[in-house]
Amino acid sequence: MLDDFVRVTGQVYRFEDSLRRELPAERPFVSTRLGKHEGTLAQPAMQLLLETLDETPEPEHKQQVRVLIALINFIAETGQLEEADGFVVNRLDYAPVAIAHFATHEEAHAWMESVTEPPSPVRILIGDEYYQFWYMREDNTRGMYRDHPLEPVLESLTARGIPLGTPSFATRVEAEAWLMSHPAHPYSFVTIAGEHYFAVHHPMLKRHSLLHVASALAAWGECETEDSSDGAGE
Repeated sequence: MLDDFVRVTGQVYRFEDSLRRELPAERPFVSTRLGKHEGTLAQPAMQLLLETLDETPEPEHKQQVRVLIALINFIAETGQLEEADGFVVNRLDYAPVAIAHFATHEEAHAWMESVTEPPSPVRILIGDEYYQFWYMREDNTRGMYRDHPLEPVLESLTARGIPLGTPSFATRVEAEAWLMSHPAHPYSFVTIAGEHYFAVHHPMLKRHSLLHVASALAAWGECETEDSSDGAGE
């Protein structure tokens, strides 16, 4: 699961760079930072990997173990042990991970163009909507497109109707203030000015997104219809 943390946070290129530095060594480097964070999952994982490396005779399998050792070292040396630990332990309580939030498309595009080597591939939030961002180091191309990881979940949860007794608020500001002290795990429904919203908790961003249920389901239905039509024409 630690490899999932590196992947969803868009650090594949950074890890590949560290991997090229570590693998040529005869004996694997072990980060001293592991000893400063007792109780993390990385410590026993590293010990197990070192034992496995000593007990594995096949060169190909040894190389696979060395890559996993390098992965833990990368997380440790970049100061992400506790963050990675939280991700693994709480992964079932996390919505699809977004690494950044932007209020507008203009802000997101400005970030996309300004960062020399942005994280990739990653999800970001623009307003309350997910976008998939990608960057190719080889030709410095980058882009983003609308992503829909929540809509299938919302469709499933609303199949039998919105739960009764959802918290009700007059304004979005009131709802957001309440959610800060009553975070969704990772999803919940709230009512704002008589309309149903799907609240999604993003712990890494310390915020909630709020999808208008009726609008999100209608847009998702149109998206599925378009996909079906495209598939039928192939």
